[in-house]
Amino acid sequence: MVEAQVEPPYPPDYEVRALREIATELGKKDWNYNENPCNNKSSWFTPPPPPNVPEAINNSTFTCNCSFPNGECHIDGM
Repeated sequence: MVEAQVEPPYPPDYEVRALREIATELGKKDWNYNENPCNNKSSWFTPPPPPNVPEAINNSTFTCNCSFPNGECHIDGM
């Protein structure tokens, strides 16, 4: 049996606008706003390094809380 992977909902527009402001301040140009920052994919996620390699200092991973009763996801960490 194969389980379907459910894409988390996008965070609210005001949170995505805040990400744009943060990106401007940091000079980030590699975040793709056409993708969901809560899905741990592409430009919103920095994969962990291989063993014996230090963590990247430019980690772009976001964490989201998608447990709200109305089905919303909110960015809760960067």
